[in-house]
Amino acid sequence: MMAPLQSGSAPLLLSAASLVLGVISPWCPPLEARTMPPPPKTPVTIYQPDGDTCRADHLLKAYQSQLLQFADQPPQVLQRLRQMQLELGEASLKRCANENRISREEADRIWRELQRQPLPGSQPP
Repeated sequence: MMAPLQSGSAPLLLSAASLVLGVISPWCPPLEARTMPPPPKTPVTIYQPDGDTCRADHLLKAYQSQLLQFADQPPQVLQRLRQMQLELGEASLKRCANENRISREEADRIWRELQRQPLPGSQPP
């Protein structure tokens, strides 16, 4: 239950209410928001593999060493990192094959081998 208004607080309440209504009234111009400059654009870097990068042993070693850095993380984190590594590996293999640095058959073989790689601390499938 609310306490009754005292005679001294009524004028304060009315002036506060009129101030709020004045600010949000449709007859008042809208409040100007402070504009901020847009964030700087991040340059997009497209990875261009070279002949060494497209070698199967380099791709597999890079895949394993990247995940090994996070071996102390929970299994859910490792699984997500593995998925990201597979996506990056697939993109690299496609680019290598598209640039004729490896054959499509070799890219498919490496891709299958990447998918079979175990998570750090687990047994191979």
